[in-house]
Amino acid sequence: MNSDELIQRYQAGERDFSGMEFRYLELSNISLEEINLGNCNLSRAKLQNVNLDNANLSNAQLVSAEVVFSTFRNANLSHVNLEGIYWQNLDLTNADLTDTSYDHSTIDNSNFTNANLNQMGGFQSTFDNCNLTGANISHAQLSEVTFDNCNLSNVNLSHTTFYDVYIQGSNFSNADFSNAHIKGMSGWSEANYTDVNFQDALYLDLEDLPPDIDPNEAGLMFVGPETDLSGKDLRNIDLSEYELCSANFSNANLSGANLSDTDLNDANFTNANLENADLSYSNLTNANFTNANLNNANLNNVIFDNTIMPDGSIRSDEEE
Repeated sequence: MNSDELIQRYQAGERDFSGMEFRYLELSNISLEEINLGNCNLSRAKLQNVNLDNANLSNAQLVSAEVVFSTFRNANLSHVNLEGIYWQNLDLTNADLTDTSYDHSTIDNSNFTNANLNQMGGFQSTFDNCNLTGANISHAQLSEVTFDNCNLSNVNLSHTTFYDVYIQGSNFSNADFSNAHIKGMSGWSEANYTDVNFQDALYLDLEDLPPDIDPNEAGLMFVGPETDLSGKDLRNIDLSEYELCSANFSNANLSGANLSDTDLNDANFTNANLENADLSYSNLTNANFTNANLNNANLNNVIFDNTIMPDGSIRSDEEE
């Protein structure tokens, strides 16, 4: 369907265009409020000055779409593929962007106030001069993402993983980093982190934290040999290829966690939940799994040597 037919049918009162093919669609200076574009393919579309307030675009494909000076207030963009997009001067206030992907994307001068970006994924993407005040970015995976001169005050970043994230000139005042996993984060010296909540956040290196923050006073937890993560909620955490010998994971929730190729020599997993966890190629020498839940855990090529299993038995394999 081309843009002329879409506009004609919309102006005639039709709203449901779900599942239709709109690759390379070009629209400008038009209002399409409350339109249903769910499951549509809008790859490489070009939208300029389009009103999509209260629209449904859930599960749509917006790969490499260029959208400028448009509004998506209260719109549903959940589970949308936004890989390679270029967005500029958009208003996404209160939009639902749950489980969206922003790989290789550029977003400039856009408003995400109170938007829901829960479980978003971002890889090699840039947010430049964006307003994310009060947004929910919890349980997200951010890798090589830049927040340049952005406002992230009062943002929920709990349970989010940060890997090589750059935050120069951004405002994180009153942001919630509780239970976050900070694997690489720079630019704190030029950012505002007043009253940030770091309670139970994990870190690998002091260089990834604000220079004047005392990790212990802030409630941060070091991840490494002999670390104590007992009773913590570590669902879906990626601790692959870590040195975690003698770590304490007793009573922790590690369901869906990635512990592959990890040194877990002498680690304590008593009463831990490791359902659907990946322990492949890990070293479990002298590890203790008493009463642990290993349902559907990946144990391929694991080193078992004097390992205490959930039923209390001792397992030692020459090869697994």
